[in-house]
Amino acid sequence: MAMRKLMCYEIMNRIDARLATKESDAPNTVIISITDYGDKKNKFYPTNWLKGILEIQFDDVEFGGENCITIQQAEEIADFVLGINSSVNRIIVHCEYGQSRSAGVATAISTYLEGHDNSIFINRKYYPNKTCYRYVLNALQRKGRPPVNFFRKWFLLIVIKA
Repeated sequence: MAMRKLMCYEIMNRIDARLATKESDAPNTVIISITDYGDKKNKFYPTNWLKGILEIQFDDVEFGGENCITIQQAEEIADFVLGINSSVNRIIVHCEYGQSRSAGVATAISTYLEGHDNSIFINRKYYPNKTCYRYVLNALQRKGRPPVNFFRKWFLLIVIKA
């Protein structure tokens, strides 16, 4: 049984995400670019390792707030993630400050693809937007498969390597 390689997730603010695309040599990467509702899109430098960008706009508010992430936007994110080519091994998720919306989305993706989200939730640098987390994780589960059971995955790795 072949195991899928682990994905690298990077949560950034708007400026750091733009500067990241200046790197001359980086792993194949996709970007989920979250900007404030009605704001200008982020500009990225052209590079051969950038394999896709999803640009989406909503404000950093929780459920029911004006310009909150919608179920349709969460489904756009899910479609983008599920369509990522197997050669891609890094996802950059950015929002204005790189602390809340991007952390919520990255945590949902990590939970879905890897079976865990501990590194983001326990990091005091981040304050994951719970509405982003719930909406994106639910959309991924509806459109794909249920999230991986973290302990089962590591148990399989131990059994296969033994």
